[in-house]
Amino acid sequence: MLEIRPFKATILNPEMQIDKLVCPVYDTIDTANYQKFANEKNNIIHVTTRRKDMDRDEFIEYATKELNRFTTSKILVEREKPAFYIYGIMYSLTPEILALLPENSRRSLYFVLGLVSLVKVEELGKGNIVGHENIFNVNSNERYRLMKSSMMNFSPIVAEYSMPDHDLNNIFEKYLGFKRPDFVPDPNRPPVIDVTLKGSRHLLWEITDKKIIQKITKIVSGLKLLILDGHHRYSASNLLREKDGIEYTMMMLMEGGDRALLLLPWHRAVRNFSEQELRQKIRENFSIDWESDTNDEEFYSRLRNRRSEFDIKLGMYDGKKFSILRADELAVHELSRQKKEIVGLDLIVLHEWLINPVIRGKPLDDVFFNASPDEAIARVDSKEYQAAFLLNPFSIKDVERKAFIEGKNFPQKSTLFLPKVAEGIVMRKII
Repeated sequence: MLEIRPFKATILNPEMQIDKLVCPVYDTIDTANYQKFANEKNNIIHVTTRRKDMDRDEFIEYATKELNRFTTSKILVEREKPAFYIYGIMYSLTPEILALLPENSRRSLYFVLGLVSLVKVEELGKGNIVGHENIFNVNSNERYRLMKSSMMNFSPIVAEYSMPDHDLNNIFEKYLGFKRPDFVPDPNRPPVIDVTLKGSRHLLWEITDKKIIQKITKIVSGLKLLILDGHHRYSASNLLREKDGIEYTMMMLMEGGDRALLLLPWHRAVRNFSEQELRQKIRENFSIDWESDTNDEEFYSRLRNRRSEFDIKLGMYDGKKFSILRADELAVHELSRQKKEIVGLDLIVLHEWLINPVIRGKPLDDVFFNASPDEAIARVDSKEYQAAFLLNPFSIKDVERKAFIEGKNFPQKSTLFLPKVAEGIVMRKII
């Protein structure tokens, strides 16, 4: 049985201009973005995110010192009562990202709601909670050390659940007094936090009503959770459980069937390979299904149009033209049988048959991952990379199948879930 409980949230002091104090989750911040947020001395980034040129030990010491300053100077304050929290995120997509999605999934505005609570930690895959990505111990250990030193969760681990009747989302909308995507603020139930970060609006409401808390606790108890974002933070929480006896961590639970919860692909730009060798590998296992000078709507429509889960298509840009590569279906069947996997075959095919055999360097050095097709293409046009591979998105059902049925993990940079929570919206003091 899944165990959750209310808690007293720590938040940024609402009397301050908190739009300058929040930042994206630590593992999405590059060097340029770090400095943008770190220029504000009271931004939460100083306690959540290690600067790339900072030693890990130095970071833990620096973050702990900054957290003490934030607490004593009342930059961070704790709520009075234990509560559940509704975390809402309103966001939109750029036209290039919308083009990746089927027309019936495209919207001008997306608005997702999630439950933030404490969740009892268990070993991944051994009970009610599973993951879907590979974990790197060095990253988990850094998060563990930060959490133990600060005794804080700075942002919720994000997980999804399946609930065809939408009972939990219905409770949220009834409590808040509106149905999404409409947003009609109730003056009698204002959000605790309302802040915009990088174009996304983050809202946090508090539920202290004991009857509603009991009802939610009962509904959630029968759920299975799939971690979407925060695998290393969850692994660190499990270390806290094993080493320090801390049994609960902070999580945000979102319904997998929610139309505002999206799953996008990470595209690849690749360099340091022989173009002649790549063409040979394409001839061995692929046919050219379509070619064009542009990646327009027809390109993405043809890329999405697949006969079956073994009908694998990859988009490619070589600096001159866009091509759709169609993998040999019998060969895909055989690869699937060998790997004992069906979900994610396009990624497996791309790396097994094209990238791994031809690349001369290391993937971390010579493969550029980006959610933006335009950015991947621009890297090729600039001659920094030789080719870009554009991928179809997965669905939440694909990821559930990978985790719950196949019992496998995706490789790194396989899935991009939207929306992203932010650091500083809701935190939890570990006691």
